[in-house]
Amino acid sequence: MNLIGCGDLLKNKMIIVSGMPATGKTRFAEWLSNEICVPLLSVDDVWEKSGAADIPFAKYWANCDDIMKTSASLIIEFGFNNEMQPMIAKMVKKYKYQAINVHFDTSFEIAHRRFNDRRRYDMGGAKPQISLEQYIKIVEHDDAKLKSSKNFRFGECVIIVDTTDFSAVSYMDIAKQIQQYTKRAE
Repeated sequence: MNLIGCGDLLKNKMIIVSGMPATGKTRFAEWLSNEICVPLLSVDDVWEKSGAADIPFAKYWANCDDIMKTSASLIIEFGFNNEMQPMIAKMVKKYKYQAINVHFDTSFEIAHRRFNDRRRYDMGGAKPQISLEQYIKIVEHDDAKLKSSKNFRFGECVIIVDTTDFSAVSYMDIAKQIQQYTKRAE
């Protein structure tokens, strides 16, 4: 469809797709990457390919850096937390990128239910279910390896997507908001 531009037409843009686990950010990031021909860097993909026990953030940021050196746009996706903002800010400033944050949000209760459903059906068989309290600890606890943040926001353009009802979320409408912001900022 070529909504925003394709590949080399879209320069120096970092689209940050953030949100708690099970809010729909990965599915949207994959769709957007295909729609606008821009590479997607997902922490989950880097982690799976590494085979490491812990998330290899150094490798993730190095991959981002490699793409940004070329002035190509990219989409980064993860449950980013506010402690990651300095690294993102450093890269955006270093390469003079425009950051657009698309943040997926819903209640802890709904995200927790989806998280357990995904563990039950989508992750290679039945995984142990976790309590709501354990889920919130994953999302908000300062020492958790998989820290995420319900309140992460980055940059001048922040698009909040309420994913309480997935059927009410329009990827095309989100993409149009991104397009409108990129045109205003030029």
